[in-house]
Amino acid sequence: MTKLSDAVYLGRLPDVRMSFQLLGLHARKVDSSWTYPSHEHSMYEVHWMMDGQMNMVVNGQSYRQSVGDLLFIRPGMTHSCTGAGPEGFTYFSVHFSIHDTSFCRELNRCKDIYYPANSNLALGLSSSLSTLYGLATEHLSNSLSSSKQMKVHAAVFELLGSLVGQLSQQASVTLSRKETIAHQIAEHIEDSVRYIHLHGEIQESERTWIQDIAKSLSVSPSQVNRIFRQVYGIAPRKFLSETLLNEAQRLLKQTDLNIDHIAMMLGYKTNAHFSRQFKRWTGIAPSEYRSHSQQTAVADHPDGSYR
Repeated sequence: MTKLSDAVYLGRLPDVRMSFQLLGLHARKVDSSWTYPSHEHSMYEVHWMMDGQMNMVVNGQSYRQSVGDLLFIRPGMTHSCTGAGPEGFTYFSVHFSIHDTSFCRELNRCKDIYYPANSNLALGLSSSLSTLYGLATEHLSNSLSSSKQMKVHAAVFELLGSLVGQLSQQASVTLSRKETIAHQIAEHIEDSVRYIHLHGEIQESERTWIQDIAKSLSVSPSQVNRIFRQVYGIAPRKFLSETLLNEAQRLLKQTDLNIDHIAMMLGYKTNAHFSRQFKRWTGIAPSEYRSHSQQTAVADHPDGSYR
């Protein structure tokens, strides 16, 4: 009889627990006099030119976009647009938000905004953008089937993978030892959340797991805290709390599991303890969060309210 301990891993991938939203994805054809006023939002935006020419002003810098050109606008960047030719123009816009510290660091590593049609980034994203455009035009006349919705998800993740890959190459930055250690600490913390999920209990106290991480990386516990703060901007314990909060929010929004069950899955001995912690994190009880999520889940943006 083979024992579990005798098994040898032949491969392993990291768990995928990404909190992600795709909002205001739309294509629009406008005449030459069309303008959109200066604004900013908390999302990333990929703005792809499909026909004609337009001017986009981002943080005071003007960019002329022609067919195939792409702009990558990050959260908080002020931007506005006007036509740049007599025939009007057609564009395709994808807005998304993502709660993943490592992923966002990669998205923000390269500061360029404008990518011409012949750039590696624009060429690398064109396939997934074309797929999303086709699905968007189809959805305008008929609601997408479940299988088509999954194709949207697949195209979005292909887009994100290409985006991060190309931006990382553009940045040409080698991770410092400090960044490498911080990423290893993050992996250890995510392993702790994986343990909680598999066993329904928190494995060790904060002090113990920080000591174990420090020992495995040949650094001191104080260095674990200091390095992680310097790279990620938050303490390891805060990162663990945010990871657990993301998972709690996902389970409350995407499943019909009762709150007692969710509390147990996240390692809390009682519903009351979980509810107190969740309210400390968000300001509302888990039941209120679930109710609000259900009310807003049906909201859509058919008028292209995100430009």
